[in-house]
Amino acid sequence: MAEKRGITVKVEDELHRQVKEYIETHGMTMSDFVSQALEEMLHPKQQMGGTMENNRTIAFQVSEELYRRIKDYLTTNHLTQKEFMIGLIEDALEQEITEEVSEGQDCEDEEETEDEEESEAQDYEDEEQDFDEDEDLSPEMGM
Repeated sequence: MAEKRGITVKVEDELHRQVKEYIETHGMTMSDFVSQALEEMLHPKQQMGGTMENNRTIAFQVSEELYRRIKDYLTTNHLTQKEFMIGLIEDALEQEITEEVSEGQDCEDEEETEDEEESEAQDYEDEEQDFDEDEDLSPEMGM
């Protein structure tokens, strides 16, 4: 096992509270948490099917109020900004695909309905024509 050395850091009370809550929820020690955070920062893993070179950055600004609300949400739900935003994007894209498939199915259903309506209309016309022919025959039969 590699030799281990200590790192001492001072953080704000709120950040310490968040870290403490996180490690308790995830059954980690403070040492495990800090080691994992340092590893992830120094040696980013492949993410979303590619290396860091294959990833692109999306950046945008939001109001201070929205930023505060997002931070509160992230803290409550134990998410990073990245996890949260990627989740939103993936959900929106998946919903779009689902809607497109659903719309495609609706179009197929409409085509089937139109075909059925045309067939029913033709049947009705055929019945009317048969009825008209019966009326034409009645006088010839002497009725």
